[in-house]
Amino acid sequence: MKNLAIILFILIPASVFAQSGNKEGSFNTLNLDQLMIRIDAGMTINLKGSDTDQITYTYEFEGNDQAYNHLFMNFEPDFRLNGGNAYLNIEFPEHKKKNVNYRIKKNILTLNIPSKIDLEMVTRYSKIDVTNIERTAKIENRSGSVKLNQIGESVTVYNEYGNVDVNSVAGDVEITSRSATVDAKNIKGNLKVSSNYSKMNLSKITGTLFVENKSGTVNAFDLDSDFRANGDYTDYELTNIRGNVQINNKNGTINLDGAESVFISGDYSNIKASNLRGEQVQIESKSAKLELNNVLGRLMINGGYLNIELEDIAKDVSITNRSGKVSASNLKGSCRISGDYNKIKLDDFEGSEIQIENRSGDIEINALNHLNLVNIESSYTTIKLNLASAFSGNVRFFVTYGKLTHPYKLNNATLVDERNSTKIEGTVGNGTGQMEIESRNGNVIITQK
Repeated sequence: MKNLAIILFILIPASVFAQSGNKEGSFNTLNLDQLMIRIDAGMTINLKGSDTDQITYTYEFEGNDQAYNHLFMNFEPDFRLNGGNAYLNIEFPEHKKKNVNYRIKKNILTLNIPSKIDLEMVTRYSKIDVTNIERTAKIENRSGSVKLNQIGESVTVYNEYGNVDVNSVAGDVEITSRSATVDAKNIKGNLKVSSNYSKMNLSKITGTLFVENKSGTVNAFDLDSDFRANGDYTDYELTNIRGNVQINNKNGTINLDGAESVFISGDYSNIKASNLRGEQVQIESKSAKLELNNVLGRLMINGGYLNIELEDIAKDVSITNRSGKVSASNLKGSCRISGDYNKIKLDDFEGSEIQIENRSGDIEINALNHLNLVNIESSYTTIKLNLASAFSGNVRFFVTYGKLTHPYKLNNATLVDERNSTKIEGTVGNGTGQMEIESRNGNVIITQK
């Protein structure tokens, strides 16, 4: 009796996958132009195109009795050829019982087909691997995975709740998925990816890349053309974009290193961007931190409650920000800032024009070059203007409830010094510059080397 118990212990695990088998077959496909494959059950499908006039298949199965009897025994491919169009259908009967207990260890279909065709496949719950199709490929799946490699023309993939991996495609690619990981690289045409709640890795795209991802992550690099994206709560990591970038986002982080012109609308998206080579960078935001450096074109920022850090901006800067902080260094073009409650500091300013309108918040400017235009208006704050190069032109100072300190001996000066205000107008040197500073409830300090 003891020996019998030992034998049963050994046999029970093996009996779980008691049935296995292989089926093989082929179909003649001379002059085949289009192939439609429909499979109504989930399995691993490995499909490869080659220089052949036949479709050959191998079906490998291993599972328990219930699965074997339902799947393997009913595996009977239906192939129909009508001129250049072919239809391959693999269909299984409906379950007679509501409760079935399938245990499957191996369920693999391997197909070798002609490569010079247009391929379409419809299935579900399958793991699909397609290689070497010289024309188009269209795959529809659900709750499985899709992998395509070496496709000669366009690719279309629909795979909801399943991962997608597309590599080496000579035409356009369109991917639709959801809650997935999407990998695409080496695409010679345009790429469109619509996959909410997903993680995307996209690289080496020759055409335009368009992304829709409601919430998730997008990692894109080595793009030869434009990048466009829509998403609500998405994080972006973008590197080496040799085209323009356009992003609409509500909340997330956007890191961008290397692009042409940029437009970003991100309500609560923190943005860090560098090495922007295009003519214009435009950012619209409500509340966020913005860090930008090495920008070769014009910069325009429109926001509500922003903390802004800028470095090495080659052309004009225009900022509208209701409340926050603006810290900048090495601005080479004109600078215009408009807001209510901003702390502003410009270091190593190399431009020639400064215009600031601010209700409250300290303002400090350290200018390296000759200034042609200075127009500053603020309240409840200290204004400091430190000049490394002498100013020459017309000046006008109007300070109420504050102290004015300046180094100039004015020509044709007009001075109005009342109890709580000081107003001075005049000229310095023979230049054509314009300097106008107006302050209420704050001091104005101007120094010049």
